[in-house]
Amino acid sequence: MYRPQLTYFRGRILLGAVIDESDSHEGVEFIHEGGVGGEAGVDVELRTRFPGIGGTIDTYQAVAVARRNEYSTAPGIGHEMFLRHTLIKKLEDYFFDKGYYKYAHVTRPLGSTETAYMYEWAFGRDGFPWSYMNETGDLISVRLDDWDTFSSMFLGAGIDLESDCTNPDNGAISQNIVHQLHLGADSSHPILNRLWKRIDFGSKSIKLDYSGLLNYLKKNETDIRGTLSVGRYDMMLQACMYLLNPGPRNPEDHERLNMLVLEYRLSTLAFLNARGMGDGSTRQIRFMPKNT
Repeated sequence: MYRPQLTYFRGRILLGAVIDESDSHEGVEFIHEGGVGGEAGVDVELRTRFPGIGGTIDTYQAVAVARRNEYSTAPGIGHEMFLRHTLIKKLEDYFFDKGYYKYAHVTRPLGSTETAYMYEWAFGRDGFPWSYMNETGDLISVRLDDWDTFSSMFLGAGIDLESDCTNPDNGAISQNIVHQLHLGADSSHPILNRLWKRIDFGSKSIKLDYSGLLNYLKKNETDIRGTLSVGRYDMMLQACMYLLNPGPRNPEDHERLNMLVLEYRLSTLAFLNARGMGDGSTRQIRFMPKNT
């Protein structure tokens, strides 16, 4: 039986053979610069090609993505950032499915290369006020729906998503939270609706305690397995253990993580791309050995 190569993203999957390729311009349309930060720069792209852990996936329908280009030169930093984002997203899926809040606030990660990774572009606006001054000069805090529940649930799992959410030059203004339907708020109505996304999961933006997350996963294994799709808990556990202790791994564990992540990426792109990755076409997606 053929087993895929134990590499992070070599290969292509869609009605054809596995072939060596990196992230080429084919299947990618650059739209605009999305912004720069202390750890990375972001480009907005339309993509039908998604390289990543387990293989490259081609789709028929383009997806609007953020391509986060890491400044770090650490080997495989793009793949590590993908795994980091994936852990956060799947943990949110667990919280969401349990009914802790009603709207997903983390974008879906889609693929990665050695130096960058791709995720859903969050449409909306950044930089809303965290407070307003009323007529008597008092500051009235703005309530962002779901924020307290969202941040406290993640904090309980070892992930601090509250950090780096205020502008360093003006602490009254938000950053790294994209509001998708900003209907306005003021001192008389200091409330913003729950249509927002938390972005930027770099190590300088959020604090992620992998040991604490690993303990959380093990403590809640039965419930997480019963809530998420088959294989997702195992993927989270493997990814967390890898990020806790990066470096050479047992080949069987490496291959297992590759295949678990590939299955997750296929499922995610199927959800976002019904024509290209729906029930009618995923049955035809397969690995084939490279010519040697």
